[in-house]
Amino acid sequence: MVGAPLTLEAMGDDERLQANEVRREPLEYDAFLAHRTVSRLRGIALVDGLEVPWSVIEKSTDLARASRYLRDNAEREFQAYASGLLDELGPAVRAPRLVGSRAAPDGELTLLLEEVVHDGPRPLDAPALLTAAHDVGTMAGRWCGRVPGEPWLFTGWVDRHSQPEAVATAQNTLSGLRAEAAAQLGDLVPTALRLIEAQPRLRTILESLPQTLCHHDAVGANVFVSSGQTVLIDWESIGPGPVGADLASLLFSSVRRGDARASVVTAIIDDAVAVYLAGVHEQSPAVTPRDVRIGFDAAVCLRWKLIADLAVAVETGRPVRRGSLPDEPPARAQAELVALTDLLLASARRALGAGQ
Repeated sequence: MVGAPLTLEAMGDDERLQANEVRREPLEYDAFLAHRTVSRLRGIALVDGLEVPWSVIEKSTDLARASRYLRDNAEREFQAYASGLLDELGPAVRAPRLVGSRAAPDGELTLLLEEVVHDGPRPLDAPALLTAAHDVGTMAGRWCGRVPGEPWLFTGWVDRHSQPEAVATAQNTLSGLRAEAAAQLGDLVPTALRLIEAQPRLRTILESLPQTLCHHDAVGANVFVSSGQTVLIDWESIGPGPVGADLASLLFSSVRRGDARASVVTAIIDDAVAVYLAGVHEQSPAVTPRDVRIGFDAAVCLRWKLIADLAVAVETGRPVRRGSLPDEPPARAQAELVALTDLLLASARRALGAGQ
């Protein structure tokens, strides 16, 4: 006889889990993250005489062999769960609940997490994006002006998105395009060069805004709208940032990765900003509409490399890809990313002036 799904409290009972046969199902994960595994663990537990199915997500990182980037991220998420910080994110957004954790002597870190199921379709549709925008706004409002000071929080988010290490190569590529390729790209090339030059100014703008606690990777693949609440997974980049920063990840970066469609995001952009602001105001009414809008726009402008990647595709004929849709036809991927540049250009005009 099979009863209701096992509660998290019961799944957290190590003896109960160990007493039952566990089946492991490897899950797809970013291929470049070597020495990281994500699996679904399934089993049957005996609870009050009933056989009850349970499942959890196991996320393990081999710190001894992983890259520095991956080690830092894994340790940060482990610390975030251990600290209890993820237990009180906001009234409408939460992290998957922690079932258990292990720090092995050989350096492997493992988290056992609640499995969350998204209620709608993927890529995310307009209702899911708007729900997530509002709920992420409540988290921004909850922590606005009182960001925790733990030393393990991520502080390098601006450089992660603006990629200063790629600037010299991109400038050379953009300045040296064949005339045919440059003509095909039109105003995108001078715009990209101006955005590169404006990165220090954008950093100053972002640092001047109200600061809050951010997920910093709230792309669609990490967003689950479940039972009327937004659950964000992968808290490896949690740290301080301005209001509006997570909204840029949700809208712009979701299209960039293939987690949302450009046409869907373009149609709801103003509504998404408005519901995000409403969520912020539920917790921090002093935050202004301008704070949110310029935070969103300036954070979008950090993603200048989209134009450089499109330029390389046009110049070389190599197809562009979106990470969440590796089998997407190249022409469709390029069309989506070209459409996304309209959002980037609009944000640049608002954040930096009409001359951009």
